Amino acid sequence: MKLLKRTWADISMDNLSHNYHLLRSLVPADCKFLGVVKADAYGHGAVPVSRQLVDLGADYLAVSNMEEAVQLRRSYIRLPILILGYTPAFYAEDMVDMGIRQEVHSLEYAKQLSEALAGSGKRLKVHIKLDTGMSRLGFFAYDNEQTLDQIRQTADMDGLLLEGVFTHFPVADSLDPVDQAFTAAQYERFTAMVEALAAAGVRFKLRHCCNSAATLLHPEYALDMIRPGIATYGISPSQELTGFFDLRPLMSLRTTVSQIRPFAGGVEISYGRTYTTPEPRTIAVLAIGYADGLARCLSNRVSFLLRGKRVPVVGRICMDMCMVDVTDVPEARVGDVVTVFGSDGDASIPVDDLARLTGTIPYETLCSINKRTPRFYLDGEQRMEVLQYIV
Repeated sequence: MKLLKRTWADISMDNLSHNYHLLRSLVPADCKFLGVVKADAYGHGAVPVSRQLVDLGADYLAVSNMEEAVQLRRSYIRLPILILGYTPAFYAEDMVDMGIRQEVHSLEYAKQLSEALAGSGKRLKVHIKLDTGMSRLGFFAYDNEQTLDQIRQTADMDGLLLEGVFTHFPVADSLDPVDQAFTAAQYERFTAMVEALAAAGVRFKLRHCCNSAATLLHPEYALDMIRPGIATYGISPSQELTGFFDLRPLMSLRTTVSQIRPFAGGVEISYGRTYTTPEPRTIAVLAIGYADGLARCLSNRVSFLLRGKRVPVVGRICMDMCMVDVTDVPEARVGDVVTVFGSDGDASIPVDDLARLTGTIPYETLCSINKRTPRFYLDGEQRMEVLQYIV
């Protein structure tokens, strides 16, 4: 069937390359790069993004779960993959066979993984997760002899091979001195525990703690590997850091005009009659709605770009459509491309703007773009690949 250009996302691989080299330039040349491609590469398409990261020279990839790892392996992506979340122990042998690394967050979990491999002669490469203040997964990385003993026991297990150790910073994206001090304290806890383990004979090939924000603001914490997520996709880790670095967004979300009609004043638009034309207006119907990932709470609150001009959404956003006022764009025609966020010539709408209006962060907005929205991968203006989830 012919390609349907109803609503789609343009993904700039040029910008992916730019962001990769920018992040690499901040840390020593021998520091490894782990590309975080969980959650379908933050909505950008895990397989095409991973392939590009491989070509760029990334050393590792990270996903959230086993299914995401299998997706990459089935696409012939051979870089080492680290699973950042919990995987049931009965997958341990599968992980070894596929060259997948697993985070380990407790002695009990380590025992389960090792026992699952008993008698196989196989060893699973793992990365020890230290909790330095995130209070999520992990061994407590404080002045804790119990933790030291538990990790020593883990290192002695026949089925496991300790390759890496890592932690996560929850407020590295904040410029508040209190938050900066907290991040520094986390780093000190992490390195202190790693040094104590080394003194006990437990050493790691890879120590990593820098997410996007820490890579940008604290490259001195890079150690052996960085694992930037959102910055790889050209988005600042927080509003505070917007404009500090030349990050270039990969994704622009587009849709098309389905119909244009003139309305008299006093006409109510869409469900709930929440908008009434104050005077004669020209209204266009767009082929995008909340089933595509456009939050319904943006109704009557957001504007898009049509022929380089802002056009406001009027009335409630529907499941598959929404309406915009195009009175000030008399040249608008059915089939015209409308930019929901991203660039349109010299004009642009940052995804941050939509996130802020919905009371969330760009991460969620990007991950919410529905799977019925195809992704077009661009090298400059030339389309390299199309990812369609449905057909």
